[in-house]
Amino acid sequence: MTWKHLSDAARCYKDAAKELKSWMAIVKSARWRNFLEVHSVFTDTDSVDGYVIFNVHGNRYRLITVIHYAKGQPRETNGHIYIRSFLRHSEYDDRKKWYPFAGE
Repeated sequence: MTWKHLSDAARCYKDAAKELKSWMAIVKSARWRNFLEVHSVFTDTDSVDGYVIFNVHGNRYRLITVIHYAKGQPRETNGHIYIRSFLRHSEYDDRKKWYPFAGE
């Protein structure tokens, strides 16, 4: 999933659009070194089996990501965030849906 897919999700799920746009703005400039730094900004975020899960719009949606954290002092690498899936809360328990492009 790309940033474009997330923008498409914001258009599709209008109730979450404002939060998704705010999330994208924050994340694009973030240079987190670890999950605790992520959690200090997004307190309703969870770390699950190497994924960082963001709750969106009062937990109605889940944004599944993988974060490669910034490394070094000063930060030699900026880090990257990879978007895996944007799911309704009811879809979250099905781990197959965390990988929307598997098998393509």
